[in-house]
Amino acid sequence: MAWRIFLALIACGSIAACNSDNNNSVKVNTPTDPVQSEAVVEPEPEPEPEPEPELEEVTRSEPECDVETVNLLDFVPWQREEGWWVGEYTFLGADGNPNVSASWPYRYDHYRGFIHLEVIGNSIKQRNVFLYPAKAAAECESDQDVVGAGVCGDNGNEKVFSADQTASDCEGNLAGPFEAFGMTLSTTTTLIGDDTVLYQVRLPDGSFTQNQLTTLPPNNTRVRTAQGFFMGAPTYASYYRERKVTQEEFVQLLEETRQEYNILETDYCGYDSGGSPSGVTCDEHFGVMLGE
Repeated sequence: MAWRIFLALIACGSIAACNSDNNNSVKVNTPTDPVQSEAVVEPEPEPEPEPEPELEEVTRSEPECDVETVNLLDFVPWQREEGWWVGEYTFLGADGNPNVSASWPYRYDHYRGFIHLEVIGNSIKQRNVFLYPAKAAAECESDQDVVGAGVCGDNGNEKVFSADQTASDCEGNLAGPFEAFGMTLSTTTTLIGDDTVLYQVRLPDGSFTQNQLTTLPPNNTRVRTAQGFFMGAPTYASYYRERKVTQEEFVQLLEETRQEYNILETDYCGYDSGGSPSGVTCDEHFGVMLGE
């Protein structure tokens, strides 16, 4: 706001020189000093300054994000996660003991996983196969307490799992659907620095069904812990320890584990995450030729 300032300067004074007339005086023609006075000078008002133009508010917007152009390999966690992984897994039920499934009669206390994680531009394709040891013979209610053609207490088995996600922003985060139990679940993956990844799965009503944390130490290993929920109640927890290997090592270790767990060749990649027939071969599932 411009302020108008008025200055009023008033200087007033007079100087007079005069002689008094009287009879005894000689009148001297002395010039009289003119009366001097300082006129009242009122300065001209300063011109009112022009109002400053109002500055338009400038909103600096971030450049628009085009997720189609995102290259996930620009982000350190995805550089570290891409590749072939083998792992040792433990899966616990709500009571904290190794999970026991009525539909999948195999051991969850120690089993193994084989994962291929491929980054393609702005998307990630994950293909897994999990291998389970045979159920303890003492726990078999019958020899047919199996899935497929094996024998309970003698043959292990395996399941495949698939997950695809694409970039949800330009910060390396992901989102995508996941089909399970006849439902479409939503998944999100959030990067937390260069060594931590948070993966979340939600039911159609928006509630949690899984919260999974991945830690990436700087030695080609990763550790994952997952918490499962249903209607707000905890249902399971898992602990995964994995290491990155070459594709050749992946194939070799997969074959060795199949031999150790006595898995029938007819069951290789034979069942989906729900225990139903997968309808695919391992080569079809992983999208590469794994055999010789």
